[in-house]
Amino acid sequence: MDCRKFLELISEAVDDRLQSDLKHQFSHHANICLPCRNEYEVDRITKSIVRATVHRREVPSELYYAVLTEVQKSQSSQRSWLEVIFGEAFLNPAVALVALIMVAVGAVSLLQRENAVPISADKNIIAQSINNFSATMAGVLKPTFISHDPGDVKDYLAKDTPFEVDVAALSGCDWCGGVLSSFNGVKLAHVVYKIGGEGLLYVYQVDINEAMHGTRISLPENAKASLAKTGWYFEQTPDKCNVVLWKHKNTLCAAVSMIEREKMVALLSEKGPW
Repeated sequence: MDCRKFLELISEAVDDRLQSDLKHQFSHHANICLPCRNEYEVDRITKSIVRATVHRREVPSELYYAVLTEVQKSQSSQRSWLEVIFGEAFLNPAVALVALIMVAVGAVSLLQRENAVPISADKNIIAQSINNFSATMAGVLKPTFISHDPGDVKDYLAKDTPFEVDVAALSGCDWCGGVLSSFNGVKLAHVVYKIGGEGLLYVYQVDINEAMHGTRISLPENAKASLAKTGWYFEQTPDKCNVVLWKHKNTLCAAVSMIEREKMVALLSEKGPW
């Protein structure tokens, strides 16, 4: 199976509708072709989010066609962004539609504007981090500053954060980028790393006092207990996203990636949170 055929079959594979012979060929190609496997993972993650958060409703035909028009516009601009950053078009129409839906239902905490009504009711930092990682993969969450030098990104983010931003040099990193936002009036920093052939690593950062003791954002009690005792916390989602939390000075960092846990820990170990 070549890449063109693989990409044509992604939607059927995600929905588990491939015949046994094609399923075997599809799995074999995914195991040997990292770009195609990444494309499949993007579709799988984003569709799982839609299934979990979006309830189907009939809508007027006028709204249906208005959404399609916006998807086409959105796809055009987001594909340009992804081609520039990744060197290839990761975003397909299905992902563009998911990205639009995520914005519509308020799944992405990054889009919260200062003093605006929160578009995400979930204050859980881990849930926000996972949603934002998916938004990054879908091309919705976009760094506003990108550099090959992590120090430049740190300087950019540090200008408007009340906590010590952690932007370390990671082994095999092609580039990193950053963007600032707020949620319920709490300032946030977001860092995105492109790690060679491994994929994306997203890091959510916030003042640790807000995370551990505040009311505007929150952490599960087991995560708080683990951070207080050991300085770190692990979690893995049903879709095999690995989540790692650690403390950096007066900052809580939450990293999310599809990179294998062992490799992810090895990368983060180089910068000394462990």
